[in-house]
Amino acid sequence: MKAGNKIALALAASLILCLAVLAATFLCMSYLTKAKDLPENQVAFKLRIQSGDSAKKTAAILQENRIIKNKTAFYLLARFPKLAAVLTNESPGIFCVKSGVCELNSSMDAASIYKELSAGREELKSVAIPEGLTASKIAARLDSSGICAARDFLNAASGLEGFLFPDTYSLAPKSDAKKVVKIMTDNFYQKTSSVPSLLALHADRAALLRTVTLASIIEREYRSADEAPLIASVFTNRIKKGIGLYSCATVEYVITEVLGRPHPDIITYDDLKIQSPYNTYINAGLPPGPICNPGLVALKAAAEPAATDFYYFQLMDEKAGRHVFTKTLSEHVQQGAIFKTKKASR
Repeated sequence: MKAGNKIALALAASLILCLAVLAATFLCMSYLTKAKDLPENQVAFKLRIQSGDSAKKTAAILQENRIIKNKTAFYLLARFPKLAAVLTNESPGIFCVKSGVCELNSSMDAASIYKELSAGREELKSVAIPEGLTASKIAARLDSSGICAARDFLNAASGLEGFLFPDTYSLAPKSDAKKVVKIMTDNFYQKTSSVPSLLALHADRAALLRTVTLASIIEREYRSADEAPLIASVFTNRIKKGIGLYSCATVEYVITEVLGRPHPDIITYDDLKIQSPYNTYINAGLPPGPICNPGLVALKAAAEPAATDFYYFQLMDEKAGRHVFTKTLSEHVQQGAIFKTKKASR
């Protein structure tokens, strides 16, 4: 055999060997980057990625927790996205590990896992904001939940007492306080849009503020939802007559929010004399602004008070939260004056 033929045969053999190696490598990589398990046998894993974690470290963690078949194959495909596109029939794009929380399982193929790791999704926390909390109490709750600093929230919420809608929110830890406030105020307008009488007030800021202020007092006074419109009627009738609202809830607000004192167990006669524009025992009409953040029951009652001739109400059944409503002062006095405060959590 001529030397030229031998060389040609050697080159052909080398080429065939290279192709065989490439084919074997391709098949191996294809196998290693497919889903490790069937859906019915999948293993779930929540991966928390910290800032600065590398793709190599991430691959090792995934193999250790039985999410992928092989960390080396996973890492190589992460670094060569064009090869990944051929092997997985998808184009995961430029791969980068972003800090966040990923919900992964072993029935996901490499391309699906790449997308999750690149999404940088933050883990959200559920935070319940009950009706009747003040901005300062909401701030404290968000602070203790790790959502945002109380001081930052209060700065962002300045002037928005009453419009921080009570609800259960899913929020990311270390959120921007301004964004949290916007979420709550947007929720206020969204929820009140479902009530025609409240929606009609959206265009009139002054009228809306008056309604929210009244609702905030109703929120702190009512115990049973069906009585909220009756309590609203009492306050509305007194406002029309220029009579003080005489709401202990406003005195509580002065004591705890204005004066910064602990929540009292009872309101004393001396408390009723505290000089403040929020004290409705010494000032007729509504206070300057809301004393808490009311829910939809109180807001609707303020916008749609019952038509009554009641001017007084008194808590008579503390356990059931029921009030007695009266028309005259003499009737009210007969019921007895009890200055009990609401629960501090409301």
